[in-house]
Parts: sequence; C-alpha cells; structure tokens
Amino acid sequence: MRRIGSLIVRGLLGLLLVVLLVEAAREAVGSWCARSGSIEAIGRAERWDRSNPEWPARYARAIAAEHADADPPEATRAFERSVELGPHRAENWAALGQALELEGDAGAAERAYERAIENFPRSPDINWEYANFLVRKGDAAKAAGPLRAAIAGDPALRTGAFDLAWRAGIPGEQILEIASGRQDALSAYLDYLDATGRVDAAAGAWKRLLELPEPFDIDAAARYFDALLYAHRAEQLEGVWAALARHDPERVHWQPGDAERISNGGFEEDAPNGGFGWRLTPMEGAEASIDSEVSHEGARSLAVHFEGTRNLDFGHAAEYAAVQPDTEYDFTAYTRCEEITTDSGPRIAVYDPYDHAALWMETENLTGTTRWERQSLKFRTGPNTRLVIVQVVRPPSKKIDNKIGGTMWLDDVSLKAAR
Repeated sequence: MRRIGSLIVRGLLGLLLVVLLVEAAREAVGSWCARSGSIEAIGRAERWDRSNPEWPARYARAIAAEHADADPPEATRAFERSVELGPHRAENWAALGQALELEGDAGAAERAYERAIENFPRSPDINWEYANFLVRKGDAAKAAGPLRAAIAGDPALRTGAFDLAWRAGIPGEQILEIASGRQDALSAYLDYLDATGRVDAAAGAWKRLLELPEPFDIDAAARYFDALLYAHRAEQLEGVWAALARHDPERVHWQPGDAERISNGGFEEDAPNGGFGWRLTPMEGAEASIDSEVSHEGARSLAVHFEGTRNLDFGHAAEYAAVQPDTEYDFTAYTRCEEITTDSGPRIAVYDPYDHAALWMETENLTGTTRWERQSLKFRTGPNTRLVIVQVVRPPSKKIDNKIGGTMWLDDVSLKAAR
C-alpha cells in the first residue's frame, strides 16, 4: 500500500510539473508572439496564453493606438475579457470604464470605475481618470473625493486637478477643503490661485496655511505677495508679510510698524528675493550679489558688478517698502564705486511702482572710482501712494562708448518718515 501511495503522489507531482511547464511554455510563446506589438501579434499571444489578463487589455489598447476610428465595442469586449481573467487589476477596470463611456453607457462605465477604485483606492492616476469622467457626466460633487486622492498622491496632477475643479463649478470653499489635506498641496493650490488671478480665493488658502503649525514654502508666500502686488492690492501687502514673519520668525525677519521702512538695509542677511526683502535678479552682463569683503558698516554690502560687455538697462536689485500716503520721507544710503565706465552710471531710484507721476526720484549718477558717499533724497508720497520701490538702476547710454563696466557697492539703506 505504501508503494502504491508513493506512486500516486509521484504521479500527481509529475502531472503538476507538466501543467506548470505547459503554462510556462504558453506564457513564453505568448510573449514571443507579441514581441512586435502589433494588433495581430497581440491577438496571437492571447490565443496561445488565454489565461493571461494582460493580452486582451494590450489588444484593446493597440486597437485604440493604431486606429483613430477603432470599433469601441471590440475594445470593450477585449477589456471585459481582461477583467474576467484578472478581476483585481485596477488599471484594466479603469480602461474598461473609458471604453464603456465611449460606447455611451455611462452607468456601466461608472460601475467599472468604481471597481477600479475598490482595487486601488489610492491610485492618483485612476482617481484622476474617474474624476474627469464624473465631471463629464455632470456629477461634479461626486468628483471631489477622487480629486482629493489625485492631489494627495501625485504633485504632477495638482494644477490640472485644481483647474478641473474650478471649471466644473465646484464651490471655492469645497476646493479649498480638497486641497487642505497636505501642506504641500495647499501651497500648490495657493500658487494655482495666484497664477490664475483668483486673489480673493487665494486669501482663503493663505489663511489656511497660516493655521498650520509647521513652516511652509516661503517661495509660495512670496508668489502670493507678488500676486497681490500685481493686482494693485498694496494695502494688503504689509499684513501678509507681517503674518508670515509671526508664523515663521526664524526665516522671515521683518517687524511691521517700525519707523524704518527698509528691511535688511545693511545686507547682513541673505536676500529672500521676495516680499518686503531685497530682490536680486540675474541678467547677462551684470551681477548683483551680497559681498562679505566690502562694507560701509557691519560685515556685508550689496555689490553690483558690470562686466563691460553691454549697454545695459539695469534694474535688477530692488526692494519694495510700505509707506503712508501724503507723507514726507527721508531716504539715505551709502555707495562706493570702482572704475564705473560710460557717461551713464548706476544710481538709486525711489518711486511709486503704480504711478510714476506721483513719485519718481533718483540719486546722482555714479561714475568712476569713489570712496563711500552718502546719498539722500527727501520726498512726499502721493495721495494714493502706499508702496514704493527702492531700486538700483542704470539707464542705457546714448553714446558710442556705452558698454558699462566696473563695480558699485550699496550699504546702510534707510527710509523713514521725516520728523
């Protein structure tokens, strides 16, 4: 009896091995048949390896790729075979949803998408496809959940998801809730609102970011500041930057309400390139940078180096400052020059960025080589002026010898209301 039992076990094991070998052979032959990727080749692969759900799915996709006028029912049947063979493959359920929608069967398409989500609930791509389907179907309210998953799962989908939500008519407060699951997603939403000119809605995203305990992207805050700036919301700028300074005092050193209107006038801190801080913008032919070797007082200054290769129209070192309308101010700064060429040298301009007629003043034209010199301006702001810009400028020369070279240093910049 033991011998018979042993023979039976060996026979079963041998049969199992044969089955496995046959299946492996079928898979190998199927892969070999499909190597060209053509519809016919994938069809042969499916006939050889009928248990593999990937072949009918690839067959359907090949039809769509090779024929713009592909037969939707044929693709649908192929995807149906695929999900029957592999009911847990979420991407094939989503593809079946697309095919059924093309056939006009929205109900069946939605059920297919729901099966896809059941199998892979956190897939950003499948949630994104499902959200788009729901919007096309006219069910924008139901699209909120899939949009949230897409936004949370893939940063590359965020801008498209925000735009889809707004175009679908989802209320702004609901979109804000969709974006509020993660700090980085909320920053991305603030950027989207800034870029699309929705500054009123951006105020809600800004407020929500300030409620978070952790520091957030200062660049996003600076872009919000600039969105308000370009929308002529000057009266809001001081409150925005003050709130950021309170929220993140380690990185933003700015005290609103001080008599001094210039932030980091001695350049002892790095330039934040945004908000009420120095903005140093690169350009060909000149470089503005913080210099730790030359200073009037303290340890550092701003250096603007001109390469002598171009007749530059320079204005790439500047800072915005909040002021009061119809108020007298004293501006002072210290400059030093080394071998500044051409008749048109750098100078410091102070002006109203919205209305040059209300305020535009400049210090003297700086050329040649000089020691540290005090520059000063006295002016009264216009009746509507709430913002000025302090900027190192150099207008182009009109002479033949017009390529500016040399270096200018700026330090101890100050702007205060006159006493």
